[in-house]
Amino acid sequence: MVKLTKSPLPDGIVINSADVYRSGIAFETLINDCHQKCYICEDKPTSINVEHIVAHKSDPALKFDWDNLFIACWHCNNIKSTKYDDIINPVLINPEECIALSVRISDNFIEAVQVIPLKTDAQALKTAELLEIVYNGGSTAMKKVESANLRNEHLLPDIKLFLKYISDYIDEPDLGYDSIIRQEISCSAKFAAFKRRIIAEDTELSVAFADALA
Repeated sequence: MVKLTKSPLPDGIVINSADVYRSGIAFETLINDCHQKCYICEDKPTSINVEHIVAHKSDPALKFDWDNLFIACWHCNNIKSTKYDDIINPVLINPEECIALSVRISDNFIEAVQVIPLKTDAQALKTAELLEIVYNGGSTAMKKVESANLRNEHLLPDIKLFLKYISDYIDEPDLGYDSIIRQEISCSAKFAAFKRRIIAEDTELSVAFADALA
């Protein structure tokens, strides 16, 4: 998860049904605000859900609350469901200040995603718990397979390519790889939280790309 900015609801648009936020300008604004990716796992979904960050079952008004709406993939939406209401709202809180994400690559696959809470408040811990299941699988065989696919079919190729960009940048700093790295660590990029952490934890790279991490 990375920090997001929500645009105001477009003038003249009133959300009074699910059809309004699932289509037209409201949906276009929402998906652009989320950079066309799931706000939880940061993959670009083939099956898109409009996710209520706080479940609306106990408060029907939340169903049509613009500030409560985000884009999520089916995998994350299904895991979060109503069980994880008290998670970090990435518009209000920067998730990178609360949770560190990294991967271990072994024999061309990711054994697991490491999810480390950087804070001990309830929201940070609950969000870390959700991300642990999203990336590493829950108690069911189906969720474990879904998470393994997310890691090894989507996250792994993206991170391997990013690491190659870094290697190429170090070997040939004048060939323009710096601009590619800046694009890859922007919050709009897939799996940006992982890439930004890689840069932030390297002494020299964190200085070279400090402005892009800001």
